[in-house]
Amino acid sequence: MPYQVKIIYPKEEAAENNKLTQRTFNEFIDELETPEVITQYEQLLTRGYSISVNFAPPELDEKGGELDPFKIAGRFELAGIPYKATLKLKASGNYEAMAKVAKIIEQQGFDYDISVKLQIRENSPVDFEKEGSWFDEDYAKYTVLPKASSQDIADLRSLYETLSKEHYKVNITLKAKVKKDDDDSFANQLAAYPSETLVIFKLSDADIYGE
Repeated sequence: MPYQVKIIYPKEEAAENNKLTQRTFNEFIDELETPEVITQYEQLLTRGYSISVNFAPPELDEKGGELDPFKIAGRFELAGIPYKATLKLKASGNYEAMAKVAKIIEQQGFDYDISVKLQIRENSPVDFEKEGSWFDEDYAKYTVLPKASSQDIADLRSLYETLSKEHYKVNITLKAKVKKDDDDSFANQLAAYPSETLVIFKLSDADIYGE
């Protein structure tokens, strides 16, 4: 089951033309099987790095359908891995359309933020000093960002399915609560993700003195 690995190394300082600059170096490795990814993780630890890990699963599964975050969360639960699930949606449009989205989110018991972008132009009917002009379909754009997260992904299922039926682009990200720099924790977490997942290792210098 191949994975992709991205390694983000710590920034390095270098002197160039009497100026101190920072250099960044990223490494990409394709087509690594599960044992190879774990070995890569272990080797980075032995080289003295502390590793923050992120997983970016593919948008589509092996059959071409949308990836089901509930399956990944189910694997977390079977492995006894606690996690936080966060619903991500960025819906933009006119006032009427976004008011509908906001109502759906509110009915599901979640909070949300709304931002508005008003285009003030010479030929625009929008006048910032006149609130009643803020709803023009062509010159006012509203964006809705739900504040929906839970330690049980089941709490998000109804909102996820309702928004999906309305043809909005919605997804759920998962953040496992595991020990950092721990071989077993990483291996258990990796096993929950499908093939072609991008595994991102962000490296920092380990604290050799501890806390």
